[in-house]
Amino acid sequence: MNTFAACLLFLSSWMVTAPLEISADRPPLSLELIVPITDPSGEREISMARYPRIHAKLTNESRQPVRVWKDWNTWGYFNLKLFWIADGEQHPIERVSLKHWDGDFPDFWTLPPGESVILEVDLRTAKWTGFPDLYGESIEATLHGTYQNIADPLASEFDVWTGTLHADPIRVVFR
Repeated sequence: MNTFAACLLFLSSWMVTAPLEISADRPPLSLELIVPITDPSGEREISMARYPRIHAKLTNESRQPVRVWKDWNTWGYFNLKLFWIADGEQHPIERVSLKHWDGDFPDFWTLPPGESVILEVDLRTAKWTGFPDLYGESIEATLHGTYQNIADPLASEFDVWTGTLHADPIRVVFR
Protein backbone atom coordinates (compact mmCIF):
# COMPACT_ATOMS: atom_id res chain seq x y z
CA MET A 1 0.00 0.00 0.00
CA ASN A 2 2.84 2.44 0.80
CA THR A 3 4.49 1.67 -2.53
CA PHE A 4 1.26 2.45 -4.36
CA ALA A 5 0.87 5.77 -2.51
CA ALA A 6 4.50 6.69 -3.23
CA CYS A 7 4.02 5.92 -6.95
CA LEU A 8 0.83 7.94 -7.05
CA LEU A 9 2.50 10.89 -5.33
CA PHE A 10 5.48 10.72 -7.71
CA LEU A 11 3.27 10.57 -10.80
CA SER A 12 1.01 13.41 -9.67
CA SER A 13 3.96 15.69 -8.89
CA TRP A 14 5.55 14.84 -12.24
CA MET A 15 2.33 15.64 -14.09
CA VAL A 16 2.06 19.04 -12.41
CA THR A 17 5.65 20.08 -13.03
CA ALA A 18 6.22 18.49 -16.45
CA PRO A 19 6.47 21.24 -19.08
CA LEU A 20 4.11 21.16 -22.03
CA GLU A 21 5.95 20.00 -25.08
CA ILE A 22 5.01 22.11 -28.09
CA SER A 23 5.50 20.17 -31.27
CA ALA A 24 6.38 21.74 -34.60
CA ASP A 25 2.88 20.74 -35.73
CA ARG A 26 1.15 22.75 -33.00
CA PRO A 27 2.26 26.33 -32.31
CA PRO A 28 1.92 27.73 -28.78
CA LEU A 29 -0.44 30.45 -30.05
CA SER A 30 -3.79 30.51 -31.81
CA LEU A 31 -5.29 33.20 -34.04
CA GLU A 32 -8.99 34.03 -34.20
CA LEU A 33 -10.69 36.68 -36.32
CA ILE A 34 -13.53 38.50 -34.59
CA VAL A 35 -16.14 40.60 -36.34
CA PRO A 36 -18.94 41.96 -34.14
CA ILE A 37 -22.46 40.78 -34.87
CA THR A 38 -24.21 44.13 -35.29
CA ASP A 39 -27.04 43.03 -37.56
CA PRO A 40 -30.31 41.69 -36.01
CA SER A 41 -30.13 38.69 -38.39
CA GLY A 42 -26.93 37.54 -36.69
CA GLU A 43 -24.68 38.25 -39.66
CA ARG A 44 -21.13 39.30 -39.00
CA GLU A 45 -21.46 42.70 -40.54
CA ILE A 46 -18.63 45.05 -41.35
CA SER A 47 -20.52 48.32 -41.63
CA MET A 48 -18.38 51.05 -43.07
CA ALA A 49 -20.82 53.62 -41.63
CA ARG A 50 -21.25 52.21 -38.10
CA TYR A 51 -18.47 50.02 -36.72
CA PRO A 52 -15.89 49.25 -39.39
CA ARG A 53 -13.52 47.08 -37.36
CA ILE A 54 -12.00 43.63 -37.46
CA HIS A 55 -10.26 42.17 -34.42
CA ALA A 56 -7.57 39.51 -34.42
CA LYS A 57 -7.16 37.63 -31.16
CA LEU A 58 -3.81 35.98 -30.36
CA THR A 59 -4.09 33.47 -27.50
CA ASN A 60 -1.30 31.63 -25.70
CA GLU A 61 -2.36 27.96 -25.79
CA SER A 62 0.78 26.69 -24.03
CA ARG A 63 1.73 26.35 -20.37
CA GLN A 64 4.64 28.78 -20.72
CA PRO A 65 4.70 32.56 -21.32
CA VAL A 66 5.03 33.45 -25.02
CA ARG A 67 6.36 36.71 -26.43
CA VAL A 68 5.11 38.36 -29.63
CA TRP A 69 6.13 41.66 -31.17
CA LYS A 70 3.85 44.63 -30.52
CA ASP A 71 2.21 45.99 -33.66
CA TRP A 72 3.43 49.59 -33.39
CA ASN A 73 7.08 48.87 -34.31
CA THR A 74 8.76 47.59 -37.48
CA TRP A 75 9.06 44.04 -36.08
CA GLY A 76 5.29 43.66 -35.55
CA TYR A 77 3.65 46.23 -37.81
CA PHE A 78 3.13 43.94 -40.82
CA ASN A 79 2.69 40.62 -38.97
CA LEU A 80 -1.11 40.48 -39.32
CA LYS A 81 -2.23 39.81 -42.88
CA LEU A 82 -5.87 39.70 -43.95
CA PHE A 83 -7.73 39.02 -47.16
CA TRP A 84 -11.32 38.51 -48.22
CA ILE A 85 -12.79 36.37 -50.97
CA ALA A 86 -16.00 37.20 -52.84
CA ASP A 87 -17.22 35.74 -56.12
CA GLY A 88 -14.08 33.62 -56.36
CA GLU A 89 -11.72 36.61 -56.27
CA GLN A 90 -9.18 37.21 -53.52
CA HIS A 91 -8.70 40.77 -52.23
CA PRO A 92 -5.80 41.57 -49.85
CA ILE A 93 -6.28 43.90 -46.89
CA GLU A 94 -2.91 45.53 -46.40
CA ARG A 95 -1.34 47.73 -43.82
CA VAL A 96 -0.08 50.99 -45.29
CA SER A 97 3.67 51.49 -45.05
CA LEU A 98 4.74 54.34 -42.83
CA LYS A 99 7.10 56.87 -44.37
CA HIS A 100 8.37 57.96 -40.99
CA TRP A 101 8.57 56.11 -37.69
CA ASP A 102 8.24 58.34 -34.63
CA GLY A 103 10.31 55.81 -32.72
CA ASP A 104 11.30 52.25 -33.35
CA PHE A 105 12.75 49.76 -30.92
CA PRO A 106 12.05 46.11 -30.13
CA ASP A 107 8.93 45.91 -27.96
CA PHE A 108 6.82 42.85 -27.26
CA TRP A 109 3.89 41.50 -25.29
CA THR A 110 4.50 38.61 -22.92
CA LEU A 111 1.36 36.48 -22.93
CA PRO A 112 0.95 34.28 -19.85
CA PRO A 113 -0.60 30.84 -20.41
CA GLY A 114 -4.24 31.15 -21.47
CA GLU A 115 -4.06 34.94 -21.98
CA SER A 116 -4.77 36.86 -25.19
CA VAL A 117 -4.02 40.12 -26.93
CA ILE A 118 -6.44 41.77 -29.37
CA LEU A 119 -5.15 43.48 -32.51
CA GLU A 120 -7.63 45.97 -33.95
CA VAL A 121 -8.03 46.76 -37.64
CA ASP A 122 -9.98 50.02 -37.81
CA LEU A 123 -11.15 50.60 -41.37
CA ARG A 124 -11.83 54.29 -40.76
CA THR A 125 -8.13 55.05 -40.45
CA ALA A 126 -5.77 55.40 -43.37
CA LYS A 127 -3.55 52.60 -41.97
CA TRP A 128 -5.29 49.78 -43.90
CA THR A 129 -6.28 49.41 -47.56
CA GLY A 130 -8.14 46.79 -49.56
CA PHE A 131 -11.72 47.20 -48.47
CA PRO A 132 -14.48 47.23 -51.08
CA ASP A 133 -16.01 50.35 -52.53
CA LEU A 134 -19.63 49.57 -51.82
CA TYR A 135 -21.59 52.39 -53.48
CA GLY A 136 -24.65 51.46 -51.39
CA GLU A 137 -24.35 47.72 -52.05
CA SER A 138 -23.60 44.78 -49.78
CA ILE A 139 -20.93 42.18 -50.45
CA GLU A 140 -20.91 38.74 -48.86
CA ALA A 141 -17.37 37.50 -48.39
CA THR A 142 -15.14 35.09 -46.51
CA LEU A 143 -12.50 36.76 -44.33
CA HIS A 144 -9.12 35.04 -43.84
CA GLY A 145 -6.22 35.94 -41.56
CA THR A 146 -2.58 35.02 -41.01
CA TYR A 147 -0.20 36.16 -38.30
CA GLN A 148 3.52 35.72 -38.87
CA ASN A 149 6.55 36.57 -36.75
CA ILE A 150 9.68 36.16 -38.86
CA ALA A 151 12.83 34.77 -37.28
CA ASP A 152 15.63 37.30 -36.97
CA PRO A 153 18.52 37.96 -34.54
CA LEU A 154 16.41 40.21 -32.27
CA ALA A 155 13.62 37.63 -32.04
CA SER A 156 16.27 35.17 -30.83
CA GLU A 157 17.83 37.69 -28.44
CA PHE A 158 14.49 38.60 -26.83
CA ASP A 159 13.03 35.08 -27.05
CA VAL A 160 10.11 36.24 -29.23
CA TRP A 161 8.02 33.46 -30.78
CA THR A 162 8.49 33.01 -34.52
CA GLY A 163 6.23 31.15 -36.89
CA THR A 164 2.97 31.42 -38.79
CA LEU A 165 -0.63 31.13 -37.58
CA HIS A 166 -3.79 30.82 -39.67
CA ALA A 167 -7.24 31.78 -38.41
CA ASP A 168 -10.33 29.83 -39.36
CA PRO A 169 -12.10 31.80 -42.11
CA ILE A 170 -15.35 33.55 -41.20
CA ARG A 171 -18.31 34.69 -43.30
CA VAL A 172 -18.91 38.44 -43.27
CA VAL A 173 -21.05 40.99 -45.04
CA PHE A 174 -19.54 44.32 -46.05
CA ARG A 175 -22.16 47.10 -45.93
